[in-house]
Amino acid sequence: MNEITIKALRRGEEKSIRVPAGQSLLKSIRAMGFSLRALCGERGTCGSCKVKVTQGELAPGSGDRAFFSETDLEAGWRLSCMAYPEADIGVELNADGEEDFNGVIAFQLADGGYKPLTAEIVELAKSKDSIAVQTQSVGKLGLSLLQAAGRMAAEPDAAYTITRYGGDIVSIDATPKGHYAIGVDIGTTTLGFALVDLRAPGVIGRLSMVNRQREYGADVVTRIVKAKGGELPLLSGTIRAQLAEGAARLCREYGVESGRVIKVAVAGNTTMLHLLLGLNCDLLGKYPFTPVTLERLSVPWKELFSGELSCPVDILPGISTYVGADITAGLLYLDMHKSERPEILLDIGTNGEMALARDGKLLCTSTAAGPALEGVNITWGTGSVPGAISSIQYEGGAFTCATIGGQPPVGICGSGVIEGIFRFLEHGLMNRTGRFQGEYAAAGAVIAKTAAGEDIFISQKDVREVQLAKSAIRSGVDLLIRRAGLSCGDIETLYIAGGFGVNIDFRSGVGIGLVPPELEGKIKVTGNTSLGGVVSYLVDPRRAGALDEIIQKSSEFSLSEDEDFEDLFIENMSF
Repeated sequence: MNEITIKALRRGEEKSIRVPAGQSLLKSIRAMGFSLRALCGERGTCGSCKVKVTQGELAPGSGDRAFFSETDLEAGWRLSCMAYPEADIGVELNADGEEDFNGVIAFQLADGGYKPLTAEIVELAKSKDSIAVQTQSVGKLGLSLLQAAGRMAAEPDAAYTITRYGGDIVSIDATPKGHYAIGVDIGTTTLGFALVDLRAPGVIGRLSMVNRQREYGADVVTRIVKAKGGELPLLSGTIRAQLAEGAARLCREYGVESGRVIKVAVAGNTTMLHLLLGLNCDLLGKYPFTPVTLERLSVPWKELFSGELSCPVDILPGISTYVGADITAGLLYLDMHKSERPEILLDIGTNGEMALARDGKLLCTSTAAGPALEGVNITWGTGSVPGAISSIQYEGGAFTCATIGGQPPVGICGSGVIEGIFRFLEHGLMNRTGRFQGEYAAAGAVIAKTAAGEDIFISQKDVREVQLAKSAIRSGVDLLIRRAGLSCGDIETLYIAGGFGVNIDFRSGVGIGLVPPELEGKIKVTGNTSLGGVVSYLVDPRRAGALDEIIQKSSEFSLSEDEDFEDLFIENMSF
């Protein structure tokens, strides 16, 4: 078989590989060890896998011609998922900065109310009674703890510090030591970690990462299709490796011995948890959307992950296939199962999941918003990386932008796109149907330039992507309120969860019709409520009962089966 050489360069790092002629360029680049996204699932529609040919020849295909302008094609831009080189070539990869991604891991634990670990000193008497008998008032010791107690009993003036967590003995030490837990939120786009000191209790370390499964598809449907097509081990292995990496990094950076981590707890949407656990996803993507399990599970660390931890891993329960454990955790964090006045939790991400609390009951639904509000499928879209445009102003006929970290612009994150569209509407550059006006009608609006002088713009196509996403969310909120027999005036609070709400002045969200204008004064941006709920569960194991209560009080209705959804969706397409 004829072999060719592929060279790839990113940020000054060059690698090469010998591969069979005709092999997918995307596959070859990944085989070198470079991470390269294909958010559309390698269908040639998103452009996230684009590369620039710098050596050799690679003729553009039909997919390239449909996506790139003639200027871009002449400059050498190609879609790597659609390219199958037959001769040696060299390419340059986008340096999109996702390794510097800054996901939202902010949340605030309520003051007090959490029960710290119970530590009890047990002094051993000179007695014929066994050590197990002498410590039985505290609890039953397992084999490893009996071994530790036996070693310490031989010391002069032997005494133990026995620590209990959630009613179980978790350690026995000669002197008191720290105990820790790690909370994880698996989002479709981002991962959030929190390192918890259980003695205080409180959060002492946080970490965020891009979910590397994004390389294989931006949304849950694409990943379900990938899993069904035989790539479940790949997707499962990817997320397991990231969670082990994140846990190890937290322990290393905060000086925590792995043996002192006594619990890990994880929340995420139902698909993400199925992929983590290696569960068959085939039925998640077709009616009636049957999950393998939604139950709360406890799995030994070693069954899922490599690394030095040896503690149990608790998987939080979900409500349904499309209202997952991330919402259950968010409801726990906000104590919405106790709400007497109507409140709504709206988690805006790749999926728009929402719940309405009223009189001790919870009504839930979800909508396939798509990833546009996270910068995906937007021409210059990017995640929350340094240099991502997060805010846009328009004065005197010119745009000014603020970027994350104050760095030179590299693209636009979701909040920037929303604020940009709001400015277009506010200043008459766009009409309420989403159509650009005047000088912007032909090619959209250039809002900034990269350090290299490239135009960063919002196109008509980008606006349509946002319209679809915002209409799906707005229609879901409208129907959720309607199916609860309420009006907007009845709603006490609208909690906005997820990274999107943190970076945006929500007047822009209201201004484009993302949520009903009657709720503007009732909005509270809450950060990562899923991670907050996981930490709440960790610092107070008694809250496991509250999770069960949330599941029991929850009911769901399907937007796709609701007779009014289609009409509302069309109506809410306008800004």
